[in-house]
Amino acid sequence: MTNNPNKKERHFFLEKENKRIYCVEYIADPDRDNKQGIILCKPTWGERIRTHRIFTNLARMLREEGFNIISFDYFGDGNSGGDTLDLNFSGMVDDIVEVSKYLSSQHQVEFFSLIGLRIGANCAIKAEPKIKNLKRMILFEPISNPVEDLKVRLRANLSTQMAVHKKILKNRTVLIDEIKSGIPVNMDGFLIGKELWESFEQASPLEIESDFTGPVKIISLIEKNKKGKDFSKLAANYENGSSMVIEKEFIWTDWKYYIPNPPIFFKAVRSELHH
Repeated sequence: MTNNPNKKERHFFLEKENKRIYCVEYIADPDRDNKQGIILCKPTWGERIRTHRIFTNLARMLREEGFNIISFDYFGDGNSGGDTLDLNFSGMVDDIVEVSKYLSSQHQVEFFSLIGLRIGANCAIKAEPKIKNLKRMILFEPISNPVEDLKVRLRANLSTQMAVHKKILKNRTVLIDEIKSGIPVNMDGFLIGKELWESFEQASPLEIESDFTGPVKIISLIEKNKKGKDFSKLAANYENGSSMVIEKEFIWTDWKYYIPNPPIFFKAVRSELHH
């Protein structure tokens, strides 16, 4: 059932000022509609590509349970308008807010839930104060320091240099200096520019100051026999926040494990939504 698109699944562009945001909506049948909306806050770049099928199947499953879901690509990423160099953290947060307004006005959604993975979880955290009628947040693996994560990701550029030139011509420090001076740098097939880098610096480290009283679950995904991140301190910033650990069934950095319907991941989402 979760693998078959239907007439309630629509692909479209949400037009807002100078932005065209690529969206997919999954709208519940009228007899099942619980008037609750879910915004899927996905990661970016290669992580978005490698988790695309997971979020698609999750949305189709939740639609059958009466939820109205919207998935989208941030402006400057994926199928949305703009160039890669137009992507920045504050813009990503604004995109979440805009799709929430659309879902509320077009489908009479009464309450919202945010589900975020990686940088999508960070964006959900920052979008929370701006979203009306937010009921809960389910956050998987938020990034504690986004700019440090970018520095780690630059390893892909170093690996490419080694493959092409048999040596590193520009080390990580040089690459970062180039980005900050306005010279875009390739990272895993995507260009990283000054605006994005500076926006991630401003969003680092991840800090939470919130009056949100709804349930917030922050979930760590852990490989077997390995130690995962402890999000208990982060969750404690919310009045009704908590953390948990589940098995890591997929890896967003490569295709080593490709599981389009991760049962533990899906079960954790459903458990929180129906709690």
